[in-house]
Amino acid sequence: MIRILFFYVLLLAACGYAGRRGGAPERCVAAALIAATLATWAAAIGFHGSRAGHFIEVEYVVLAIDALLVLVLLAVALCADRFWPLWMTALHAFGVVGHVAKAIAPEILPNVYQAAHVFSAYPGLVLLIWATRRHQLRLRRTGHDASWSICWRPSIPRRRRSAPTV
Repeated sequence: MIRILFFYVLLLAACGYAGRRGGAPERCVAAALIAATLATWAAAIGFHGSRAGHFIEVEYVVLAIDALLVLVLLAVALCADRFWPLWMTALHAFGVVGHVAKAIAPEILPNVYQAAHVFSAYPGLVLLIWATRRHQLRLRRTGHDASWSICWRPSIPRRRRSAPTV
């Protein structure tokens, strides 16, 4: 119970900090993490009742939510002008691999299945805090920090038209 409470406190701290002080990629990831957590919570209550979080069998609804989260993180990683979303995507993909491994080999111990989730969740939140802090440092140092890569149209600065010289 303590680890769950710790996770929610860390989630709220990381996502709150990213939402308030982060750039667009940090805010997008924070929103995706909150949405995935709420969806997982609702799915656990709706489909599993009191067995939620015991990691005895594969939770296919949670697998679908985690896979969708990985796709969102991958989209952010492809469009962001940051390196950390790739790490976040890899961490959460590890959790999805844990689901798939449990589905392929049901004899995997519940503790191993749970460890795959813990390994993907907690470091990802710490990474989000670190990324938001790095964004703040870049803003302080240079005054700006490009959020999206040059191939992403909204991030391309528009040039002002200069007055014609006569």
